[in-house]
Amino acid sequence: MAAENSKADLPPSSWPLNPGYEIFLEPVSALLRVEFGGEVVVESDNAQLMYELGHAPVYYFRRDDLRGDLLTPSDQRTHCPYKGDAGYFSVSAGGLTAENAVWYYEDPYEEMAHLAGMFGLYFERFDAWYENGRRIDAPREKEGRINEQNNFAAAHPKLAADWHPDKNARIKPYEFSEHSDTVVWWKNLDREWRESICGRVQRNRG
Repeated sequence: MAAENSKADLPPSSWPLNPGYEIFLEPVSALLRVEFGGEVVVESDNAQLMYELGHAPVYYFRRDDLRGDLLTPSDQRTHCPYKGDAGYFSVSAGGLTAENAVWYYEDPYEEMAHLAGMFGLYFERFDAWYENGRRIDAPREKEGRINEQNNFAAAHPKLAADWHPDKNARIKPYEFSEHSDTVVWWKNLDREWRESICGRVQRNRG
């Protein structure tokens, strides 16, 4: 179950470049049940919900809460510049397979060390989710949070298109809010310049 790379093999994390980035976990005060292919994949009152800036919320579980007999290790690997390298499991039940539907960070960056031993599930790849027996259509969201629908890139796609592809190494426009005072590089045609995100937004509005 070990991830392919150790922490020593990872590129530097993006935390120093974007110290205002947010990832936090909150305990879920409910019994969560996840079903796929007519089987219960996980049933737990120990789940946590991750809120990450620029992303939709994600439910995380402890390894012991998952039905190990339904999981098959995958060859897929991905990298998150804030969390580290992720390994994956596919879930098979009732003659169906959800490819790469579960992921984990075996050796996460130091800032996210508490993720070791936790497993995230793609909400949409499972048949049904329940909280205390009531079916839910999406993870719980926090009002006013910067998520996948209102981050800088989503709110200002034309401005985000000027995000410098080379000089903003390891940071992406969806990782910020439109109110961020972080100074980044921009590129439009042959012009390159540095300006804060909020300044660019305000100048565009003006």
